[in-house]
Amino acid sequence: MIVKATGLGAATVLTLLSACAAPRAIEANGEAVASPASRLARDMLAADAAFEAGDRAALAAAVKRIERQGPRLIDGDAPDPVRRWRAALPDAGPPLRGRALGPGYARGTLAPGAARRMDQLFLSGQAATVAANSRPQKNLRLKIFDRAGKLVCDRSPAHTRDCRFTPVFTQRYRIEIVNGGAATAHYYLVVD
Repeated sequence: MIVKATGLGAATVLTLLSACAAPRAIEANGEAVASPASRLARDMLAADAAFEAGDRAALAAAVKRIERQGPRLIDGDAPDPVRRWRAALPDAGPPLRGRALGPGYARGTLAPGAARRMDQLFLSGQAATVAANSRPQKNLRLKIFDRAGKLVCDRSPAHTRDCRFTPVFTQRYRIEIVNGGAATAHYYLVVD
């Protein structure tokens, strides 16, 4: 059976088919290439570990990678770990300037069974990415709901894949992270 699609219907079908057929980029080690949001979450976790270990070289490298991405702290009342890391590197130059509305991040700790919820505005027609990484990694769950409470994305464990979507309407989305493990989780949540 052959179906003829014309106009907007044809464009929609072709767009959907091309998205399904597009191969995921693969690194030399066989893993999928990380999105900018995933890389930032990973770099934030690496900087935190280097800071705690007193490894100034690893901290300097991680802070440099973070500053190149131009993130901003989502929760203005929370202490900014990037400032603390920068202060631990007295030889560091002035901070690099990123995009005006570059990625945002939140850092936190979740007790076993605890959850954190936050609202974030996403713009219509603009691709959105939300990524999370934690220590330990295996028990953090990331869920995103639209304004009507409809589940948009669910990742468990959160670090394995980003939540990527393009909102049809400009609206607030609820981002929820849950620690389903028996140990306290230290996390970074990145919104781009």
